[in-house]
Amino acid sequence: MADFLESSSRTVYRYLELLESVGFNIEVDKFKKYSIQDNQLIAPSNFNTEELSFLKELLLSIGRENNLSQSIIHKLSLNTDIELINHEIYNAKLANLISLINEGINHNKKIIIKQYQSINSQKVSDRWVEPIKFTANYRSLCAFEIEKQQNKFFNIERMGDVILTEEEQVHEHLHQFSKPDAFGFSKNTDTYKVNLELNLKAMLLLTEEYPLTKALIHKKDKNTFLFSTEIYNPKPLQRFYQGLKDDIKILENNSITLDK
Repeated sequence: MADFLESSSRTVYRYLELLESVGFNIEVDKFKKYSIQDNQLIAPSNFNTEELSFLKELLLSIGRENNLSQSIIHKLSLNTDIELINHEIYNAKLANLISLINEGINHNKKIIIKQYQSINSQKVSDRWVEPIKFTANYRSLCAFEIEKQQNKFFNIERMGDVILTEEEQVHEHLHQFSKPDAFGFSKNTDTYKVNLELNLKAMLLLTEEYPLTKALIHKKDKNTFLFSTEIYNPKPLQRFYQGLKDDIKILENNSITLDK
């Protein structure tokens, strides 16, 4: 299996564990042959792509405790190609995290975000937080970080895992929710104006790395795009600019010092 997937045996075992964690029953015979029960490989045929996507979104929002919903998700996924199946397994993992966080919000409990990958500090660490609210489409979580005593946004996809604790939230009087900027940062004392001209390469790389910027970019001509907005932390954009100086033009009314 490792040879077929061009990966390590350790990675294959992680894939198998992930399949089991989202509801598949993995069987191993005496010859060490792995298989999934046939009754889990039934796919519907009367839904179009849009209907399948809509049903999956609804089912994923229910959470990990509903085994029936997870079973249906698997069957819907098997109606598509292998890349979409992998995508749905990944989405099921995110749904597990969202379910735990939502329980923390509803019951006013603290949570631990395990192995969070921070773009700002470029470190991976555990964070004790009091969850407040999700942003649109469950892309990020607004939470009060206890150590820093600050309200911050945490990208769901950068979380390694979530632990729901029994500890009650005690900082509700400090909780605040504001819409994050295009780089996922919440509002603080400073606001920076961004006014840049990007070529096609810079535009594609920026929207791939920071999807929230896509709605703020407007096409000027075939190979030129304008990016204008306000942000609350200049560091992500400064780092992005350093590797693409030849592809980005700084326009007037840009208040961030990029060309250091």
